[in-house]
Order: sequence, then structure tokens, then C-alpha cells
Amino acid sequence: MASVPASPRPTSLAALPALLAYTHQLSLEGHLHRSKRGLSTLAASLLWLCLAWRGSGRPYHLAQLDEPFLAAIIGRHRLPTPRSLYRSLASFSAHALRQAVQDASLATLSHRTGKVWVAVDTQQIPYWGRGKLIQFQKGWSGSHSRRLRGYRVLLAVDTDTGAIITFLLVRGKTRDGRLLGTHLAGIVADCGFTSKRSVAALVASKVPFILGFARSTPIRARLAALSPQQRRWLKNGGAVRLGTCPWDSRLRLFALGARSPTDKRGPWVYVTSLRSAGPHWLAQTYRQRWRAEQAIEECKNGHDLDHLVSYRLHPNRIAIGFRLLARTLAIGFQMAQVQGRPDHIREPRAFRARHVEALGTFAQTGREIVLYRPTADQERHYNLSWTGCSIRAAA
Repeated sequence: MASVPASPRPTSLAALPALLAYTHQLSLEGHLHRSKRGLSTLAASLLWLCLAWRGSGRPYHLAQLDEPFLAAIIGRHRLPTPRSLYRSLASFSAHALRQAVQDASLATLSHRTGKVWVAVDTQQIPYWGRGKLIQFQKGWSGSHSRRLRGYRVLLAVDTDTGAIITFLLVRGKTRDGRLLGTHLAGIVADCGFTSKRSVAALVASKVPFILGFARSTPIRARLAALSPQQRRWLKNGGAVRLGTCPWDSRLRLFALGARSPTDKRGPWVYVTSLRSAGPHWLAQTYRQRWRAEQAIEECKNGHDLDHLVSYRLHPNRIAIGFRLLARTLAIGFQMAQVQGRPDHIREPRAFRARHVEALGTFAQTGREIVLYRPTADQERHYNLSWTGCSIRAAA
């Protein structure tokens, strides 16, 4: 008896196959694959990434998605339950997922030139401590007195593209000194990361850095001893040298004034290992740290960064790791399309409207999915090795 072809069904994710094909090209399955029964970890990875690209990191939003096209991609008749998706977090390795984020960021280097400077920053993520509502820990935040404890997510962000190079999710009392990496081309960070321990570790690793430095009494005395010409230079947004660092004679201090003459704050003081660089270049390089703050804001508003899924650390590490991986993949996909750095890298919501959500219809025959889009100009084929299916986007 001849098989009856499946009738086309509508979908709102018709633009997704190209992004999934780029994700498969990076060979991240070695970090994400784990043997388990039921829903495979690679299929769960696609679901977590799709949720992040849709602006959510919460497993119970999967039930609201109700997308048969996504179920067909992972080889199921319907999407798994939110409980099943949440339980899949226990099957992933936090170290392997962090390595997947690093590999995704390394893939962007082939489409750019120049030295990579990294901005390091943290974001406090509050959560309710189960059974420990009166325990106080360093890092708590919010307006709920001492009942609210916090995690800290550390981000290392490429100052040129905003891609996440690496990340860590730790408890609020974790010291900054153990968070800084040792394989980066250059680091910029505010004074929250500056301590004798972290500075000594960076000097030993020979990684160039520019860090904020606290204006202690000896530093304020140096600022008070500046000449009138140096004061005017700082008032107009310039930068001046302040001599050697009291912690290490190999390091240099410089002061930076506010950009606007009406800004009464500052001057700010910074410590750097780049002894031969001029203060103007140092100030220009440090001001690229805004990229880390921009990445945090975009992840909060576009990838649901502030929302945790569990009372335990490991599931939250995995859930947040997938949101950060989704951001890096989105940036790398835009760079791969133009084979370089785009003039404008779209923020998450604009990226979702252009490269994730689109109207179309699809029909499935075995493991082949035929996708029809009204705006398609030519036929394309996408092989998704993670789930063993292929997608033919018909013109």
C-alpha cells in the first residue's frame, strides 16, 4: 500500500535550520553527549538552546512553545515535558559545557583580526536558599533581608564582539582571585577584581591587564600632588601617569578623568602591567570594558540570565551555561554569514526576529523534513547530525 504523504503543518521557527546547521558545524557534541535513557542529551541541548534563543531559560516555558517543527527535529512526535527537560540538566558536565562555550568563542576568531582583549565582570543572581532562610552569606542581594542569598556569575567577554569567552557560576562568597583565567591575551576589569592575590596571579601568568585600583590614602596623596596642568588634563577627560604600584614595582598606575566636564566623579585610578604603553592608549583600551556590561544587560533581557531553575548549584550552572552558549553561537553565526565582523551585531531580540522566528510550513517523511518558506529564494539542505535528521528548505 502506497504511503500517504504527510500534510504540511505550520511553524513559527522556519528560520532556525541555518542556525542549527552552524551549531552542528562546530563539533560541540563531544562536550554535550552523555549516555542516558529517554531524551538524549544532544536533543535536550537543542531544546535548551532554542529556549535561550527565544528569550527564556525556564524549562516550563517549553510547554508554552508548542512547536511541532522542533519536536520533528529531535525525532519525537511531541516535545518532552518541562519536568523531563529539567531532569536532563543532571546528565551534563559543567566543565564540558564551559569548554563548549570556549570552543564556540574560538570559532569566531577565524572571522576577525587583531589581539583579543577580554573584559571581566560579574553579575549577582539572587535565589532563595531552601531550608536556610536565616543564613547569611557574602553575596546576598535583594530587598528580602537576609533570606535571599546569591550566586555570582563571572563572564569573560570579548571587548570587540561581545562573545562570551568563558564563564563561571559560583556561590557569592567565592573569592575573585580564583576566577581569573590564565590563557587570555589581555584583561580589563574594575576594582572589584583587584586584590594582591589576583594581581600576583596575573603577573605570574604574564597576561597583560588593566584593573581598577582603590583610591586609598597614599593614592589620594598622589592625586593631590598633581600639577595644575595635570589636573586640567584630567578634568577634560584625559589620563596621566601616577608612578609605580605600591604592591609591585613592575606595575604602573595611571589616573583617568571623567569623559564629560559636568561629571564630578573621579578621577579613577588603574593599575597595569603594560609599562611602555601611554596613558591615552591605556584609557582607550580600558573603556572597552563597557562591552561586558552590555553583554550582561543583553543576557538579562534577552536570555533570562537572572532566572535560576533549582536550589542546587549544578543544575543552575548548566542552565545558565546554555544561555551563554546560545549568545556566543548567535554572534558567531552572524560573523560566519559575512566572513568577518558585521558592522552591527544584533542584540538577542533583534537576532531572534531575524534568524530564529519566521513563518512557514513543513512536512516530514521519515527522517527528512521538507520546509517551505514564502521568502525562500533557493533550495538548501541542512544535515543535523545531533538528531540524525535532515532538513530540505524548498524554494
